[in-house]
Amino acid sequence: MGNVLLAKKLQEFKKFIANFTNKSLRSADDIHTLRIKCRELFSLLDKEGAFARSVKKVISLSNEIRDIDVFFDDYLKSLPKKQREKVKKEIASKAKEGGRRKEINKLHKYLKNLEIPNSAEQKAEEETEQNLIAMRLPKFDKKKLHKYRIYIKKRLYVEKNSSPKDENKIKNLTEIKDALGAINDNYNGLERVRSYGVKEKLYKKIERYTQEENAKLYEKIKGSFLQKRQTSPEDLLNA
Repeated sequence: MGNVLLAKKLQEFKKFIANFTNKSLRSADDIHTLRIKCRELFSLLDKEGAFARSVKKVISLSNEIRDIDVFFDDYLKSLPKKQREKVKKEIASKAKEGGRRKEINKLHKYLKNLEIPNSAEQKAEEETEQNLIAMRLPKFDKKKLHKYRIYIKKRLYVEKNSSPKDENKIKNLTEIKDALGAINDNYNGLERVRSYGVKEKLYKKIERYTQEENAKLYEKIKGSFLQKRQTSPEDLLNA
C-alpha cells in the first residue's frame, strides 16, 4: 500500500510542479497549495534520501513568501481597524511586493531545475505507522506550542497515510493543527511588525491584542479535546 501511495503522490507532485512553473503561478493560494503538496509527499519519503532533501528545500524557499502573505493577507487584516491603519502608514507599501517578488523568483528558478523521479526512497514502515512519542498539550508557551504543532502535523500525516483512514480522527487533528497554525502565524506576524520598525507604543498595543487572540485560540484547542471525548489530549490522539 505504501509503495502505491508514494508512486501516486509522486505523479501528482510532478504534474503540479509542471503546471506551477509553466504558468508561473505566484498567488498566495498557489504557494499555500505548493507547501501542502510538499509536506504530504515528504511525509512518505525517507528523510535522508536525496529527493526528500530537495522537497524540503522547496518548503524552505517558500517559507518567507508564506510569512509575507500571511502577514499582509491575514494577520494585518485581523488587527483592530485603528491599529491596522496606523501600521499601514508606518510601513512602506513595497515591503510586501519587493521582498516577495525576489523570493518567488528564487523559488521558481529552483523548481524549474527540480528533477522529480518516478520512484523514491520510502520512509521505513515502522516510522510510517505510530512511531511517534505521545505528547500532551503543553502550557501556553510559544516554543512549546510550536513543537506541539509539529507533533500534531506528523500525527495527521500518519493518519492520512493509513489504510483504512479514520476520517473522524483526521478531522479532529486538522482542527487542532489549524488552531495551532493560527497561533504560530500570529506570533510570526507580531515579529514582522517589530521588524518593520513601528513605534513602540503601537507595537505594545498590537502585542497585547495578539496575546489575547492567541489565548482564545489556546482555549479553543483545550475545548476541542474535552468536548469531543471528555478525556485528556493524549487519550484523544491515541484513541
